[in-house]
Amino acid sequence: MKQTRCLALCGVFAGLILALMWMGSLIPSMEYALPAAASMLILLLVLQLNSYWALGVYAATAALSLLLLPNKSAALLYFMFFGFYPAVKSMLERRLPAWLAWICKFIIFNVTIIAAYYFATKVFAIDLDDFGEIFGRYAKAILLVAGNLAFWIYDHMVLSAFAAIYRKRWRKKLSRLMGQFR
Repeated sequence: MKQTRCLALCGVFAGLILALMWMGSLIPSMEYALPAAASMLILLLVLQLNSYWALGVYAATAALSLLLLPNKSAALLYFMFFGFYPAVKSMLERRLPAWLAWICKFIIFNVTIIAAYYFATKVFAIDLDDFGEIFGRYAKAILLVAGNLAFWIYDHMVLSAFAAIYRKRWRKKLSRLMGQFR
């Protein structure tokens, strides 16, 4: 029964994630925000169940997003970073000292960003020189520094704060509502 409840909860969350991703695909101004919001649902699965269940939901929703969504950029953002990161973050923070976990998280983010840049320039033929003579020359460095700052804000101020609020206020209420999953 415990496995059945976990699987049912994962199915519900997968449906919610796909609905968010679909909205991000339909509303162009939300194609960056809604994959990040979907990652919070993955984080809830990590906190309520564990990282392995969350990674299973990530794999299913990433594949379905890439196959079904009309706008592939939101699906790519979810697939390349936002979908798996909350589970990886949890595993790193549990198993490593804080300073080493941060180093690993920044390495994961930078590898992902560089892979996304490579994909964007080679597959979509986006040229950073199109941003102007001055900005185009320094675009890679500026975007990498800005991306690392945005990542720190996302990790520290969004995911960590969301997890703390969940643990403090919502966990007992949701556990009583859904039954014990642990």
